[in-house]
Amino acid sequence: MLPQCESVVLRVVAARFVRDGCDLMAPFSLELSPGRRARLIQPDARGAMVAARLTAGIVKPTFGAVTIGDFDSRLQPAQAKRLVGFVPHAGFCGSEREFGRELGFRADVWNVDRAAMVRAAAEILGALRGAAFCPAGDAYARGVALALAPGVRLAVLELPPDGAFEAVTALRPGIAALATSIAAERPALLRGVLAERAP
Repeated sequence: MLPQCESVVLRVVAARFVRDGCDLMAPFSLELSPGRRARLIQPDARGAMVAARLTAGIVKPTFGAVTIGDFDSRLQPAQAKRLVGFVPHAGFCGSEREFGRELGFRADVWNVDRAAMVRAAAEILGALRGAAFCPAGDAYARGVALALAPGVRLAVLELPPDGAFEAVTALRPGIAALATSIAAERPALLRGVLAERAP
């Protein structure tokens, strides 16, 4: 078992996700503190997506435990999810109007002033404008803005495009951040490996 520490934002202990008798991701354990980041390498896209959603508290592990802040994702899912900004691999593909509605909804969920949420989202979108991973549609930038605007403690990026993880961690250097990736070579040897863990 990993040692307990008050400043740990994400703690995953021997997490596995099993469906129909098959592991859908490589099992792993990790801890992230504020300002730390990690890239979790999985053997395939399915494993990377499940691992990202598991660390964000969206799905619960079949075995093991995921704690976000002081909240067990199995027992206190709503509280755990409020600490996490999850960026899906496609970003936010809705229209501008839908984006505005989603900002309002998330402001209510996170109990954040709507005007402050809109300002934070505009700041994030401005910072990401023109980034190589944000083509003309800016779907990924809108996904990042929705994830980070509420002032979360942990950002989880599901299969981010090249350069996105670095840009997101630069926007909010004080929060913990995790990105999932697919092993490019020898996936059997790299299952569940933490590739990067730097301040």
